[in-house]
Amino acid sequence: MMLGTIMTTMLLARMLQGFTWEAPDNARSIELVENHDDICLAKPLLAIAKPRLLEWMYPTY
Repeated sequence: MMLGTIMTTMLLARMLQGFTWEAPDNARSIELVENHDDICLAKPLLAIAKPRLLEWMYPTY
């Protein structure tokens, strides 16, 4: 169980740090408001990820 938590944390950290994140064009902001019935968000979280580095710097396999 502990290894799964560490792996999830590391993957999330790499995803957050490896990309520049922004709201879609039709959204003015991102609202992190909980739903009244459960702990899910009231509205789906939509964000656009763009690579931070130049394209040639990413490895291809």
